Amino acid sequence: MIWILIALIASLVALALVLPVMRRAPETAASGMAVFSGQLEELRRDADLGLIEPEEARAAELDIRRRAQAAESQQAGGTEGAPSSRLRMAIIAASTLSVMAAVLIYMQIGSPHLTGQPPAPQTQMPEEMQAVLDEVDALAADLMANPDNPRGWAVLGQAYVTLGRYREAAVAFENAIDRVPDSAYLFASLGQAYLFAADGEMTPAAREAFARALDIDPDDVRARFFMAEALWQDGEHEAALAAWQRMLDEAPEDAGYVQMVETRIAEARNSEPAD
Repeated sequence: MIWILIALIASLVALALVLPVMRRAPETAASGMAVFSGQLEELRRDADLGLIEPEEARAAELDIRRRAQAAESQQAGGTEGAPSSRLRMAIIAASTLSVMAAVLIYMQIGSPHLTGQPPAPQTQMPEEMQAVLDEVDALAADLMANPDNPRGWAVLGQAYVTLGRYREAAVAFENAIDRVPDSAYLFASLGQAYLFAADGEMTPAAREAFARALDIDPDDVRARFFMAEALWQDGEHEAALAAWQRMLDEAPEDAGYVQMVETRIAEARNSEPAD
């Protein structure tokens, strides 16, 4: 059901976040530049998938190139490079936590043999994970003091999604949309946060956000995918399958979302009752 879809998307997102960061350890200047090259490749891939606005992609590319030039000029890798390294480690830790959390939640909720059993004892949070949470909380506090920063709200929303804090993610995306009301990316992100907060149920709020994204950009990948999911949940199975199939038919050859759509189609067909 929808849990399989959510788990698949979470895994793909975590993989996309972690791979460019973990390609090589920055032991030499060349390997450090390889990290920036990986980030540029991943940024272009996200732009092709429609997961980031063109203006934001250009700004992010300029920022990556600026940091690459700074790293090249500071071969010793002094204190100026520390924030970038911490951010990479934060992404890795947060992404790993999201996948682990998904597994743990399923084990607690989805396994019948655990019904009625007391919860496992709480373990102390690793220092690295606490550091990630502290940085997210610091960003939230900064945005509360300086709210006119749509990019910051969008980053905070994505961080909350990665951490599984979907209701807080929705609030962050709403704040971003208040300042940039014509972004299909932000509306699709808001719809996804609403959807995950409702345990995969296509609520009216989620449906409206995805529909608004399609009004702005009819080709938005996430909005198209989840609006097809809405059709499926409404019982319009043939229409949903047709919508997903159109995504495959219109996808570029190197589109990264093809496997996700193919998997959802296969799962949907397998769940249909036999004639």
